[in-house]
Amino acid sequence: MNNTELEPMAATATETTTDVSSPAALDVNADTPGTLLKLENSDQTFANSEWQEQLEKALQFLVVFPDHFGSVFGEYRKPMTTVGLILAAGLGIAVADGVLARLNAIPLFAPTFELVGLGFTGWVVVRYLLYADTRNELLQELDRVKARILGKAS
Repeated sequence: MNNTELEPMAATATETTTDVSSPAALDVNADTPGTLLKLENSDQTFANSEWQEQLEKALQFLVVFPDHFGSVFGEYRKPMTTVGLILAAGLGIAVADGVLARLNAIPLFAPTFELVGLGFTGWVVVRYLLYADTRNELLQELDRVKARILGKAS
């Protein structure tokens, strides 16, 4: 398009008036700058006030939360610690399972792990289970470990 084609369109744009369903018609003139009319929207102000209320509630919760959490943790310290340790152990087992699954996918790793396991099992049988005096030593060691876990004096 060249400038001569644009001039008739510009002339028609400046002469146009539009009815925007208000009592007075608006004159739209592309050559002169105008101002934007801000319409008051009661729904928007209501939404903003509701949003402000929700923000105030969230901030109030964040202020009170550390004190509340501290009192709850102080009251239920042992059960929460136990649950935390169980969750950490479960997470550790899941991670170890994933790592071992990836390692078993590597050729020759799975047979090597099997050989190590069989060798350790053989060592335990010979060291602790073959003779009666070493079986008693194993039972005493198991009792000491059980007493340490359960908190009984040995």
